[in-house]
Amino acid sequence: MGAGADETQFIAPDLVDHEPVHFHMRLAVAFPDPPQRVVTISLWQLFLAGVIAYNAGIVATSVRDLASEASGDARERGLYTRDFWSWTQEQAGALRRRDSSAIDWNNLIEEVETWGRSERSAWSSYCANVISHLLKIHHSPKSPDLNHWRKEIEDWRTEMHVKLSENPGMKGELAEMLDSAWRRGRDIAVRKLAEHRSPENAAHERQLRRGYGSQLPAECPYALEDIAGYDPFDKDAKPGPDAWPAPVAQILNDALGTDYPVRYRASERGAGHSR
Repeated sequence: MGAGADETQFIAPDLVDHEPVHFHMRLAVAFPDPPQRVVTISLWQLFLAGVIAYNAGIVATSVRDLASEASGDARERGLYTRDFWSWTQEQAGALRRRDSSAIDWNNLIEEVETWGRSERSAWSSYCANVISHLLKIHHSPKSPDLNHWRKEIEDWRTEMHVKLSENPGMKGELAEMLDSAWRRGRDIAVRKLAEHRSPENAAHERQLRRGYGSQLPAECPYALEDIAGYDPFDKDAKPGPDAWPAPVAQILNDALGTDYPVRYRASERGAGHSR
């Protein structure tokens, strides 16, 4: 080779002796001014340097990716909390494009679960209102609000039916939902019954609440069909005007002149009402 050219020399000991093989690269590197400098570098050192450089590249790429993802997540969280409507439009667009990289998975999952809980909560809320009104009719039969309560029950039954028709999968959770609605409805009835007695002061109202809290049954005395106004497990059934718990039907007939059928179920036989 001429002056200034790279020269490579490979030197190895006798391989038969099974000694470690050492390859060296003798590089004649041309510098601007003579003399040339000769640098001997182990190929093992070159290999290690290559591995380090390669891994450094991977780490740098990973860091860049993580930083990008973190930046995207922060951006999505910011939009989610700052402008929820715009967030929904952006996520809808990403879903339509099937662009999984643009989907804000954590917040989207949370929202989907929230939508399901809201449907269940809505049904339970309507049911609690029906139960509280049934209890008020049952335990305040002389109230001038009986007809108003009756009409509101019919409206809320319609809403219960709509929610369950739109979400038939909730039927498997009706027992748990009814239990929650009963507790809430009972609490509302205790409070409202005390208020309807026009308490003289706060102490009197607390006394009335304690009285109704002891008087009202601890367990729901009404069948689901008499609360909803129909059998929710019958896919063709709808709320009807004649579905009432027997004691409530009797009170409405006596007070309003209605002719609702008085059908006592086993759990209602012998149940009276407060005068």
